[in-house]
Amino acid sequence: NHYYARTLAEARGNNLARFLTALPPNELTPGNYRRRVEKLAREHGWKTGFRDIRKLKRLGAGAFLAVAQGSPEPDAGILHLRYTPKKKSAKPALALVGKGICFDTGGTNLKTARHMHGMHEDMEGSAVALGTLLALTELKVDFPVDCWLALAQNHIGPKAYRQNEVVTAANGTTIEVVHTDAEGRMILADTLTLAS
Repeated sequence: NHYYARTLAEARGNNLARFLTALPPNELTPGNYRRRVEKLAREHGWKTGFRDIRKLKRLGAGAFLAVAQGSPEPDAGILHLRYTPKKKSAKPALALVGKGICFDTGGTNLKTARHMHGMHEDMEGSAVALGTLLALTELKVDFPVDCWLALAQNHIGPKAYRQNEVVTAANGTTIEVVHTDAEGRMILADTLTLAS
């Protein structure tokens, strides 16, 4: 049984990532995604924290918020999960950071129909981070693991961010928006700041 432990853990993590990525965009919204993950967290003993739009405003996470502002639902945010080993560990913590864009229209730089198809899969990075956390938890690794999921949607609408806007990220870096379909690096900029 121990011999197959790693294979089984990897398969479970892989299946979780595939399952989440396959869900349609009306079902896996940032809010629903968060609720699913929080349920998983209770089952696996992960500590959770969620930085919603209000908290992100206080943190000055302007890059993340620029992307999130186009969404009609204020359900975007950064979900933090933490696995802690049973025995206290001197080993450094591992940080996993994943892009969780539940649908990507391209924003005001709107994608064409051909490129829009399949954009519910733009959250796959976050699903891989989560699947990795699950596998490491099942293997009872002897180091802490932090998992950061950047959950949002890149919508088009009257409040969507635009080209040539200049926003300030949580670490004080100013970013000029050159193309609104670069939403992944925008949300990850602030998530990586929190993770580090």
